[in-house]
Amino acid sequence: MPTRLPLPDDSLAGRDEALLRRAVALVWLATGLGVFHPYYRAIGNSYLRPLGLPALIMIATCAVEIGLSLALWLRPTDLRQALLQTAPVLAFTAILGFEQPLLLVHPFGVLSKNLPLLGAVWAAYLLHREGFTPRVEQTLRVSMAIVWLTEGLFPKLLYPSPLELQVVMGLGVSYGTALTLVHVAGSLQIASGLGVLRLRGRPLVWLLGALLAGLVLLPLLVTRTHPEMWVHPFGPLTKNFPILAGTFVLLRRAHLRASADTRAPKPAREMP
Repeated sequence: MPTRLPLPDDSLAGRDEALLRRAVALVWLATGLGVFHPYYRAIGNSYLRPLGLPALIMIATCAVEIGLSLALWLRPTDLRQALLQTAPVLAFTAILGFEQPLLLVHPFGVLSKNLPLLGAVWAAYLLHREGFTPRVEQTLRVSMAIVWLTEGLFPKLLYPSPLELQVVMGLGVSYGTALTLVHVAGSLQIASGLGVLRLRGRPLVWLLGALLAGLVLLPLLVTRTHPEMWVHPFGPLTKNFPILAGTFVLLRRAHLRASADTRAPKPAREMP
């Protein structure tokens, strides 16, 4: 059986599991309810028509997503729930990534955010099964780091996105300044992703606190120029909920561990 991490109080495991699970549930709920918005239906139909599929499939899928969100909200994550979410997300990502590879490097993470979404699903399952173990922490670290690494590298450094530049130019800066800011932001995001994987102690606490603030601020900037992203069927903004939850869980645990290390008595130095 995996060993639990040596924290002063592991009674947080249940709360951590519920937070991750319900953050994922909010993604499914928002995606399901989005069908009532005309922008959602227009985007959804634009993908269904080329495949010769009726709009009724979209409506039925949304009904299933709403039901899944309610089940997740009320019940701890078991293996069946985790697999039930993983299979369609992987299939959806693979099909769209094959059909439209540029979606894999979309600046708002329409497909790349599926990885931290699944990370939150499986971290919640493991938390319910075994508590906050090293395996849970590693799952959260990797899945939270991925979003910063991919969004920093692809749509900011390798393929600067017009959408992202438009968001930055909405702050009143020129194109050249916006491009420079996007490159700088991409470099910082990559460094942040690596930091989430490697840092320990207080530096990790500071980094996760900064990332948590960024996860609140960045969607607000996007909302200024692209509010419709909140009702996009691929959930580029609503998928921030499990990323926020995962980052918060890591932050709280890192803070507890750093505080415990600070309070721990230092070994006495031997007299010469």
